[in-house]
Parts: sequence; structure tokens; C-alpha cells
Amino acid sequence: MTFPQWRTQLRLHHALILLTERTPVTAVAHQCGWSSTSAFIEVFRRTFGHTPGSHRTE
Repeated sequence: MTFPQWRTQLRLHHALILLTERTPVTAVAHQCGWSSTSAFIEVFRRTFGHTPGSHRTE
């Protein structure tokens, strides 16, 4: 695993924790270091197969 891949995995792990705490998706994106909410949503969807908004309700 390369450093950028590791960093993305760490950021997504932190995002999952925040989402389970019911933190808004926009706040999660910015707290985890993404420059835009849409970029965060795209990476999240590619990794987990669903959007972070739908993850919060699971």
C-alpha cells in the first residue's frame, strides 16, 4: 500500500467514526481533509459502494 492509499484509508476510517456519531456529511468531509464535499462523497462511494448519507442511516 502506498502512502496516499494509506492516508485515504485513514481518512475514511475517521469519516466512518464521525458518520456514526451523526456528524453532517459536509462537516465530515472537511474534518477529514477533503477539499470539497463532492470529492469526499465520490471516494466514499467508490470505496464502500454507497454514499456517506446512506451510510448514516444503516
